[in-house]
Amino acid sequence: MRKIIEGDVVLDNLYLKELVDISDVAVKGYFNCNNNNLTNLVGSPHTVDHNFYCMYNDLTSLVGAPSAVGFTFDCRENPLTSIEGIPKTINYHFIIDESLKDEFPEEYIRSLSDIKGRVVYF
Repeated sequence: MRKIIEGDVVLDNLYLKELVDISDVAVKGYFNCNNNNLTNLVGSPHTVDHNFYCMYNDLTSLVGAPSAVGFTFDCRENPLTSIEGIPKTINYHFIIDESLKDEFPEEYIRSLSDIKGRVVYF
């Protein structure tokens, strides 16, 4: 049986270079690892029922991201060279930098993930 965190997980502004491994956990709230020094998302929870925020890091891919996100997945402000690891299911929006629109067109993103809402280039 998977472990459950009933609330939110807030790990922003902690200067983290890697996440503590909670990949066997389902988070019922949101997950925030903004403003760190992460280069990947390895250790992220298995699923997140609300929003997943990983903005303002050093991510070059989304490897290690949850398999499913219940609301929005926001990965803006990262030097992404790949979106490998994108959640298989995103029940609302996927947000990525406007500057990556040509490199990662909406059709390509949707071929990798079942996104119920919009692909937002912000």
